[in-house]
Amino acid sequence: MSKLRLVFFAPILLIALSGCATRSEIVGFQEDSRYIRQRVDSIAFSQMSVQEQVNQLSTDVRELRSNSEYGSTDLQERVETLASRLDEILARLDRSLAPLEDFLRGQNGGTTTSGPEPAMGVDVYDAAMQDLSLGNYDLAEVGFLSFLSKNPRSELADDARYGLAETFYARKLFEEAAAEYSRVVDMDPMGWKAPAAMLKLGLCYRQLTRPQDARTIWNQLVRDFPNSDEAKVAQQRLNELGR
Repeated sequence: MSKLRLVFFAPILLIALSGCATRSEIVGFQEDSRYIRQRVDSIAFSQMSVQEQVNQLSTDVRELRSNSEYGSTDLQERVETLASRLDEILARLDRSLAPLEDFLRGQNGGTTTSGPEPAMGVDVYDAAMQDLSLGNYDLAEVGFLSFLSKNPRSELADDARYGLAETFYARKLFEEAAAEYSRVVDMDPMGWKAPAAMLKLGLCYRQLTRPQDARTIWNQLVRDFPNSDEAKVAQQRLNELGR
């Protein structure tokens, strides 16, 4: 972390020593540096929290899988939910440095987007993910909706839409959940979130006593993503329903 800060303070020192910096430029550098320090501290704290959640969820998933081997439908759904949350948290961990990287590219002239704006959007998404992982589903719903309303074309949009669906599914609001899982698939039918969304969409249909719709979406999942873990679970569910 100290190396990262040195990278940003070095230009300030060089300009100041050369005698070429105006007072306003120095003030601007100081404000940028202050923002970077805040983001670095925030990201470091966020990563510590995420790592703790990853460790706990990994333990839970291992225990459930060792005890069930997918033998119980109810237990399997718990495994699927935990695995989905684990995927979400790992994705969040991978992306936690994205706001800082955007800011750095802006400082180097690589983009016209300012640092604070994308960071604010990611902060909303991260807060919603945190609420989802803690079971604060009402708050998570508000957070995901807020993020999507302001960032409909973000690369995190499908993740946020899936998270929103998860808040409904956890509260047994299966109609609302089905609508959101369906939107995730529509947004990117071959995207990385599509298999999980299709599996959960079928589970919603089953809860809504719409077995034919469940068959349709699970058959599509098995056909389009035959090597995915979700396809294996979908095949088991299809076997339960009968052809």
